Amino acid sequence: MTWDPVEVFRIVERISWIRDLHLYEEVGSTNDIARDLGEMGAPEGVVVLADAQRAGRGRAGRSWWTPPGVALAVSILVRPRRPLEDWPQLTMIAGLAAVESIEAIGCPAGLKWPNDIMIPPGPSREAPATAWRKAGGILVESVPPAFAVVGIGMNVNTPLEAAPPELAETLGSIHQTLGRTVARLTVLESLLEAFARLYIEWSEGASVLERWAARLIMLGQPVRIYASGEVWEGIAESVSADGGLWLRLPDGRRKYFLAGDVSLRWS
Repeated sequence: MTWDPVEVFRIVERISWIRDLHLYEEVGSTNDIARDLGEMGAPEGVVVLADAQRAGRGRAGRSWWTPPGVALAVSILVRPRRPLEDWPQLTMIAGLAAVESIEAIGCPAGLKWPNDIMIPPGPSREAPATAWRKAGGILVESVPPAFAVVGIGMNVNTPLEAAPPELAETLGSIHQTLGRTVARLTVLESLLEAFARLYIEWSEGASVLERWAARLIMLGQPVRIYASGEVWEGIAESVSADGGLWLRLPDGRRKYFLAGDVSLRWS
């Protein structure tokens, strides 16, 4: 295992909100393990971390590639006390935490609706939104009203030349953007610190909507949305507190999406 267990568990000692951490060399999915822990009554603040995943996944059952030693695969168990209609904001909390953890090591970062972690091809933020690449993703799986699992996958030092062919055009890694190897432990600690802080604020009633919206690289941009077997084109105009996206259509009408896939590279 390339995670140093001693250093990983020191993070648990430094972040008081984390109750426990389960560390694995390889798993099918960290989300599955965290869900099992939740069903067995584990408290919120339990973290599952793996060096590699065999069956990592994203939205809609898509697979997520997590090779050993170079990526981050982590799931966090939470038991929100806010109303169920607020739970979609867990994706916002995770996205903001991911962006903060990437920026903390000097790499620009942003988000693409609904759950993609994005970085530019080089160390400058000035690259157009169409050039930014997916460096990670977020998958929140809820078991209301009891608990939710927040899964975060991130390409830290992932060698893109080894990526599956279907991911080659869209995938990015922090290593590639910065041109240097990055300490996964540093990214992990920053991510967990940010998540704990943001989650505590949210649990106490704070909103994360505006902060999340400010990180979305596609707002104000022409996009194509694939949803429910249909394709829509327009300007990504704004987002709502439940995580939905408003699209301004060419004829001036607005259409609302709670789920879908956004492409910035179609024009």
